[in-house]
Amino acid sequence: MKKLACVLICAALWLTGCGKDDGPMPEDEFLVIAHRGASAYVPENTLASYELAKDLDSDYIELDIHLTKDGELVVMHDQDVESTMNASGKISEFTLDELKKLSKTSRYKDDKGMAAKGHAEMYAVPALREVFDQFGDRMNFIIELKNPEDYPGIEEKLMELLEAADMIGADGDGHPKAVIQSFSEEGLEKIHALNPKIPLLRLISFEDGEEAQLTAEEIEKLQTYAAGIGVSYEALTEPFISYMQQEGLVVYAYTVNDQETALTMKNLGANGIHTDRPDILEK
Repeated sequence: MKKLACVLICAALWLTGCGKDDGPMPEDEFLVIAHRGASAYVPENTLASYELAKDLDSDYIELDIHLTKDGELVVMHDQDVESTMNASGKISEFTLDELKKLSKTSRYKDDKGMAAKGHAEMYAVPALREVFDQFGDRMNFIIELKNPEDYPGIEEKLMELLEAADMIGADGDGHPKAVIQSFSEEGLEKIHALNPKIPLLRLISFEDGEEAQLTAEEIEKLQTYAAGIGVSYEALTEPFISYMQQEGLVVYAYTVNDQETALTMKNLGANGIHTDRPDILEK
């Protein structure tokens, strides 16, 4: 009875135009999502990485956002800067200009011979607004909220920028232009409260060697705000994927970097993969 009530509520919300999203994630396509751009070939989360991801026909570009000391939404993966530049400290301790100067001196390279050609700015830490300025009309994005609990107000800032950049809604093919994902349920629920039309993906981790499984209560909770989930490919099984899809949730596998595993995920029925190598499958 509880599950039936949830389904009826979701159906009513959909019919009134106030459902989970205004451009559902494609259910009949296998999406190749460029993880931090084409990060196997070019420094991750850079304009150069996104340019190459576009050239390799990625369906979506996945990127990660934080807040700088001066309140800019900035694209980096880790909270600490050590992993991608010759410096130490947290992103929140630097201004955007400081991060750009540091990153340009340590990231400007083309080790694989595949990087987009351009000046050092292509390899500097980008603000999210700069990414939209350059790619907003050419690519769609999956934006990960990283540790939103450490950045009060980041959800509101993100919504303001998405609206200003015209990134809410569908592209010409009916695909959502911007999707938001996070391991933080609270962060996603805040986004849903601000604008229920934006598709949301809940990232879920399982213990090593553990197969993915969710309780009925966990699934019902997801159905109130999420369009789908992201799960490590190692935990995914065909029955789990099929059941999630029957419950109205798409399933994406992360992070897949070899062709055999990519084909396995496709054969299992996953809706797509996150990969550092967007050329992993022939289009």
